[in-house]
Amino acid sequence: MNAASGAPGAVVPPRPEASRPRLSVVVATYNRADLIQRLLHQLARQTLPPSDFEVVVVDDGSREPVAPVLEKLSLPYTLRVETQANAGAAAARHRGVLAARGDIVLITDDDMQVAEDFLARHLARHPQGSRNVVLGGIRPDPSISDMPLFERWYAWLNNRIAASLSGPKRRAHGWQLFTGNVSFRRADYVAAGGFDKSLGQSEDIELGVRLEKAGCRFEFCAAAHVLHGSDHTSYEKWLKRAHRYGVFDSRVADKHPDVPQVDPWRFLFEMNPLARPLLAAAVVAPEATRPLTEAVMGAARRADEAGYAKLAFMGTSVTYAMEYLRGARAEAGSLGQAARHVARFALSAGGPGQVRRLVQALQEDALEATRSEHHGQASPKAVAAMVLTSDGYRVLALQRLREAARGLGIPMGNHALRVAQTALLGVEIGKDVQLGTGVYFVHSLGTVIGGDAKIGNRVRFYGNNTVGTAKDDGYPTIEDDVWVGAGARILGPITIGARSRIGANAVVLQDVPPDSVAVGIPARVFPRRDVDGE
Repeated sequence: MNAASGAPGAVVPPRPEASRPRLSVVVATYNRADLIQRLLHQLARQTLPPSDFEVVVVDDGSREPVAPVLEKLSLPYTLRVETQANAGAAAARHRGVLAARGDIVLITDDDMQVAEDFLARHLARHPQGSRNVVLGGIRPDPSISDMPLFERWYAWLNNRIAASLSGPKRRAHGWQLFTGNVSFRRADYVAAGGFDKSLGQSEDIELGVRLEKAGCRFEFCAAAHVLHGSDHTSYEKWLKRAHRYGVFDSRVADKHPDVPQVDPWRFLFEMNPLARPLLAAAVVAPEATRPLTEAVMGAARRADEAGYAKLAFMGTSVTYAMEYLRGARAEAGSLGQAARHVARFALSAGGPGQVRRLVQALQEDALEATRSEHHGQASPKAVAAMVLTSDGYRVLALQRLREAARGLGIPMGNHALRVAQTALLGVEIGKDVQLGTGVYFVHSLGTVIGGDAKIGNRVRFYGNNTVGTAKDDGYPTIEDDVWVGAGARILGPITIGARSRIGANAVVLQDVPPDSVAVGIPARVFPRRDVDGE
């Protein structure tokens, strides 16, 4: 350790500009002197050279200040300690980021444990000129089985989140940011305004939303993981935390009404249909339904004792969600206000909103597909013929129904429609594929679009096409007005530029610029000599 001080705002005198660290690790701590020391010693064993990083610890008003303890440590890297009166984790982390001198900032918690390559893996995800926000994995401590059910549920939930984000076909978003393990450019944080210190919870997802709106790219790195042990909390405190998240998620939703993923009322539409009456009851009669919540948790514990872990976790999820929505109801102020919030969500992203978007998408698809087939013309007669007779339009219609089923929280409906789409029309489209407006399958038979491939507007597929991955390294993006010839294969995390033409049976493994032609195996790319001559 170079130096530390318990005085408010004291820091180590900065090193010369030439020796600025590449990475700053920011850790807020509160009454956890033993845990912060464990983390600092693990950071001393990193494969990343000590000169490449610094650690900034912010003591958020611990009863026993940590600076006198930390200044006795012998560490190979620069450690600086900031001390402030207790103001909450958001304020402490904000102070740490502002004090950081590295271009890249990594935030983790004082109770985490890290592997020796932890910092190196994070730093590798920030190439020069990138604006990445890297979410690392959070894994349960091996002793997790000794914890109570509600803490093991939290570990199970983290594993589900990691699984949902892992793999090349997954994409992380700002509303998934969690401060237990995240890194970003300090300049992006400052430009976005940093944490909203008025939020007592959920300040991380609110920051993530603003960073994504500002153009940052979010990605998940499972290998840059931390181990999280027990919170050593009680069931009562766990419920209070759920209530607080309901309160503050409501405030985040008010700040970002255009991001339905942060709206607490989404759970009334997204959770298992069998659980929804219980959630609604907790909103309508918050106090009267507390015995019902305890009954659900009691059933979850009995399922756990009997060895039915999945059923136990489902019951714990319902327990948490009931208390969470009580918090959202408390923030709303009255049942009438809560009903208005639910209606706002429903009209924008819930059931009626899904139906409205479905109808609109079907209409737009019919018009665009007709124009694509009839050289820009879309007479009422031609549109009617498209809707009634075209297999290509039926593929799109089933796809829009699948999207609506996902939005309404009916995964079995999505699955059944996918089976019908494949069996009846001979086209297989993955559940995470994004199809633009008016995508037209001239001959759908044998076409497969997988993973999270992104297909732009008015793209034409001529049949027996594959849009997929080459080495499980990602899926293609096809921009607007591209034509994909019969038998063509487009593979890997590549981009096919707008208005390009992919020749029949071509195998495309590289980016294709806009207004190009790709032909051959592997495909060679040429500029289109006559863009408008078709």
